[in-house]
Amino acid sequence: MTSLATKRGRGKRELLVPADDGLPVAERVYRRLRDAIASGELPPRGRLSERELSAQLGVSTSPVKAALARLEAEGMVVTQPRRGTWVAFAPEKLSEMGLIRAALEGVVARLAAARITEAQLATLRGIVEELREATEALDTATLVEANERYHTLLVEAADNVFLANAVGALRGYYLMTQRRMRTVPLEPRKAQAEHEAILAALVARNGAAAEAAMRAHIARTVETLWAEDLAKLSRKR
Repeated sequence: MTSLATKRGRGKRELLVPADDGLPVAERVYRRLRDAIASGELPPRGRLSERELSAQLGVSTSPVKAALARLEAEGMVVTQPRRGTWVAFAPEKLSEMGLIRAALEGVVARLAAARITEAQLATLRGIVEELREATEALDTATLVEANERYHTLLVEAADNVFLANAVGALRGYYLMTQRRMRTVPLEPRKAQAEHEAILAALVARNGAAAEAAMRAHIARTVETLWAEDLAKLSRKR
């Protein structure tokens, strides 16, 4: 199994996450492993042993087991009987995952156009205003956080449990997207115009326009954030 970097203190291994953040151990383990996969510290197709991970992280196997189950639901690891568990995420899957996300969130926007409440629209307008101010200030942290609330609200407004579960299954990809948003040059003015176009379609209750605007928004985001990675993959083929 690929070794996971840990810190040592007085001969004892510790999680590379804050121990006093109020989060349960299982949540801290989940976030640590999620980030290790997203960063490549645990590489694609690398084998994962519950026993070895628990030893490296200094916890029992129970929170590791729970974390791996969540990561499997998010598509970041795969477990098969008698074969074990390994990292499922691979860079060459980024464009495919982006296309899937664009399709799913396009349907989210279409349904939301018919079902979003006036209260939810008011909240969405407030988020769009936050995004506008963060865009002007080039405040990346706020852009990332408000962007997540924007998309989460639309999933809630769509009010479809099956669709919500499907979007949730791409959580791992979405988290990696968030990480990338903090480290690469963004195009916040384009994103702001796209967010406003989606909002306008929702206000007009125009499902087709909302879906088209959302698909275009996600597709451009994929191209912006993963352009270098996708270019490298294209050269290898």
